[in-house]
Amino acid sequence: MNKKQKVILSLLQEIDEICRRNKIEYYLSPRLTLCAVEGHPFPQNPMFGVVLMKTADMERFRLAVDEDPREKRALESMKSHKWFSGFYLRYTNTDTLCLNLDNTRDYAFPGIGVSIFPLRTPAASVKAERRLSRDENAWTELCHINYADRNFRSRVNRTIMRLQCMITGRQGQAAHLYDRLVRSCQQPGANKYILKRRKQTTIFPAEIFAESKRVTLEGAELQVPAKTAEYLTISYGKNYKDAKEPRYVTPIALVVSARVSYTQFWKESGNFEKYCKERMKNARKLARSRRHKDYFNECWDYVEFCGERLNLSVSYEKQKDYIKNLYKNEDYMTLERVFRPYFKMMQKSLQKNELFAEDEEIFDIYVDVLEKTGKTVQRSKIGTLI
Repeated sequence: MNKKQKVILSLLQEIDEICRRNKIEYYLSPRLTLCAVEGHPFPQNPMFGVVLMKTADMERFRLAVDEDPREKRALESMKSHKWFSGFYLRYTNTDTLCLNLDNTRDYAFPGIGVSIFPLRTPAASVKAERRLSRDENAWTELCHINYADRNFRSRVNRTIMRLQCMITGRQGQAAHLYDRLVRSCQQPGANKYILKRRKQTTIFPAEIFAESKRVTLEGAELQVPAKTAEYLTISYGKNYKDAKEPRYVTPIALVVSARVSYTQFWKESGNFEKYCKERMKNARKLARSRRHKDYFNECWDYVEFCGERLNLSVSYEKQKDYIKNLYKNEDYMTLERVFRPYFKMMQKSLQKNELFAEDEEIFDIYVDVLEKTGKTVQRSKIGTLI
């Protein structure tokens, strides 16, 4: 194991110690459980240090650490840091460095750490679940505005969240949202638990976490669900034993070190706050330019589509007399073959809610041929647009 992996393992042992002392249940993440049960190597990715706790236990863990803080350790959450982007905890070794230069505000203590994700129960009602999901997504997008969705609903939700931040203060709004999530995501008697990550949501039956057991991970005794086979099957499928960690390459924007603390890194880099602001400004410009590029590409694709349609219409204009003669003689088999390129172009046009009808006479003949040859699906789509 390298030094970064040893730091993560030591943090996992500390979490285990705190949980046993306070009788708090926790479980290693599916990836770490797989490493412990199947003897796979410890993950190279420093972000793979993850444990799971039921929502009530996660809050008890937060209070336990706050009451008895340790030297060179920090526990961050939305409760304590106004730029913390999600509903989870981060237990960090402050004598190390793990900093994403594109998201420098994520953590107040950007060291190597272990993320503690909650196992949520569904909210009391569907309406409450939607409100919570809306507010949580708006908060996450507000923290990572350069990667936020640009649709109308997301914009409205972010605007509402900004107004709430202006009224209560950003830290007050973050703490209020955290408390709401804690209250709403620990309903008694739930038959399932939901694990939400940034890009993935997994649902586990409640009985998987009814009991736990101890396993050994790189010489350290840690805790996993007793039903490890079911736990890993839901996470990786029936062939979970064959699951392999993809080759890890450190992202160019991530700075990680177990030898240098983030405070030393900040001092050596000069005016770090100014650097972060400039980098965020450049990232915002880059995100805007990417959106413009996507828009221009979409426009160019449409221009090419219109060109193809125009060329095809010219081709059918030259065959117009031939097509009219076939239609007069009711030769629908030949007409179907002649109209095959027309059919494909019509399909593309319908996907854009448009009709390929450059010549009305040819279009009328084509529609009648569709009816005669039994292609009713496209005929009905054309009927909705006429």
